[in-house]
Amino acid sequence: MASHDQYIRLDSLPEEVRKKVIAFIASLMEQWDRQKKSPGSPESDTGKVRVFGIAKGMATISKDFDAPLDDFKEYME
Repeated sequence: MASHDQYIRLDSLPEEVRKKVIAFIASLMEQWDRQKKSPGSPESDTGKVRVFGIAKGMATISKDFDAPLDDFKEYME
């Protein structure tokens, strides 16, 4: 991640610029934490247990699903 060279570069910055950089890093970390905790993010769903078959019976396919459509009858002759 961060290397020794990056720490030296940060240390060589003027004090007011260094404070801005540190504040920016803190805001990025807050955004990262909020993103992890938001619903729907992959990181927040890791603790949920999935129940297989919970939607069983909610969708059906009609018996004549594979039957040819009348609208295409002339093309199929």
